[in-house]
Amino acid sequence: MSYLLVEDLHVAYGPVQALRGVSLKVDEGSIVSIIGANGAGKTTLLNTLSGIVKSRSGTIRLRGKPLPAKACNIIRAGMAHVPEGRKIFPGFSIEENLMAGAYIVSDKRLVEQRRDAMYARFPILAQRVGQQAGTLSGGEQQMLAIARGLMSDPGLLLLDEPSLGLAPLVVKAVFELIREIRDQQGKTILLVEQNAKKALALCDYAYVLENGAIVLEGQGRELLSNP
Repeated sequence: MSYLLVEDLHVAYGPVQALRGVSLKVDEGSIVSIIGANGAGKTTLLNTLSGIVKSRSGTIRLRGKPLPAKACNIIRAGMAHVPEGRKIFPGFSIEENLMAGAYIVSDKRLVEQRRDAMYARFPILAQRVGQQAGTLSGGEQQMLAIARGLMSDPGLLLLDEPSLGLAPLVVKAVFELIREIRDQQGKTILLVEQNAKKALALCDYAYVLENGAIVLEGQGRELLSNP
C-alpha cells in the first residue's frame, strides 16, 4: 500500500518553475530516497508535502486521502518533517524542543511517555535535558531534530539532508539511526540527500530529481551501480 502518492505535481515561485510534473510513491514501511544536485527541487518537494509551500497543480494523497491544506492537520494525518539545517529552537532547552514537537498532542501522559522514549533512544539528549539546544554539536542537534519530529508519532517521516555539515562518523550514525527508525519503529521514511551513495545503499527505492523533474527511478542498489 502507498503511504504517500504524488501525481503530476507542479510548484512555482513566481515565474520560476521549481517542480515540473513530479510523480512518486512511498510504500508503507519503506525508505525512499530523493537525490539530486543543489537547486534540483528536493527541499521544495518536501516543503510542498508538509504544507509550507503551495502547489500550482497536481495531487498529493496520504494513506489514500487528499493531503490536508493546513500544515497542522498534515501532522495530525501522520506526517512529520525534519527540515534541512535542523531548524531546532536554539534558545530552547532540549526538553522544550521535544515538547514543541508534540504540540498537537493533548494527552499530557502520552507526551511524557514519548519524551521518555526519545531519551531512551537518544541517551546523549537525556544527559543534557536542560541544556540550550543551540550549544549542542551539529550531530547532537540533528539527533534532537529527528527526536522532535518523532514526538508526534508520525507514520511518515520526511528527512531533508540529515547528513548536511556532519563529520563522517556522525553521518554513519545518522544513517544507522534512520534504518533503526524504520526497522524497529515501523516508520515510513522519505529521505532527501545529497550523499547519493549512502542514500542509495540505505533505501528501498529512489528517485533522481533534476531541474524540478524526475529523470530516473529504481531500486536503491540498482541506481547505486548505474553510472
